[in-house]
Amino acid sequence: MEQIAVKMTNITKTFGSVVANNNISMDIRRGEILSLLGENGSGKTTLMNMLSGIYFPDEGRIYVDGREVAIRSPRDAYDLGIGMIHQHFKLVDVFTAAENVALGLDKKQKFDKKAIAKRMTEICRKYGFEIDTSQKVYTMTVSQKQTLEIVKALYRGADILILDEPTAVLTPQETQKLFNVIRSMRDDGKSIVIITHKLNEVLEISDRVAILRKGEYAGDINTADATEEILTEMMVGK
Repeated sequence: MEQIAVKMTNITKTFGSVVANNNISMDIRRGEILSLLGENGSGKTTLMNMLSGIYFPDEGRIYVDGREVAIRSPRDAYDLGIGMIHQHFKLVDVFTAAENVALGLDKKQKFDKKAIAKRMTEICRKYGFEIDTSQKVYTMTVSQKQTLEIVKALYRGADILILDEPTAVLTPQETQKLFNVIRSMRDDGKSIVIITHKLNEVLEISDRVAILRKGEYAGDINTADATEEILTEMMVGK
């Protein structure tokens, strides 16, 4: 029996007269890589922004590990073990990797640079990241910044990770590296959601695909049963 990490039921979100998400119900399972697929403007990021505390749904309910929750801020999301890595990174350029991780911590947690660097190194070793904890952000490549954002989320205890179009900014080689890391996080029991519209990547990396079409849920399919043709049809409704 697969364990459900997150259940979203009848989620609706509007912005003025625009219905971004209409009555969406879907779940995210423990230890899976779920691709959230849809054309641009289909409501993928909006839906995940409600899980990560950026937006609050107008209607519907969210359950984490079977318990109904209200996620009103990114801090609420982190308290529930949910972290989102956005397309635009939220890092302070003049700070080091370790200092950026420290920024998000509770005021109650002591700022001990050595301890933070040590724990970051442990996380990197466990999942196969490469990071220099003392490197300043402004000297990092895009791929390194993304790695830092993921490590930051893991450091804060996220076991449900949402990545918004994570490969948009990566070279093919960097993408393969990221996929290897994502697989090792899944094998450790974490739930990974990848927001994307690239069919070839969906077929390569995910275990299951959930499809949004024009702000509505068009269903899901196990990746093993999917082809580009099937996914395209679910995505555009032809």
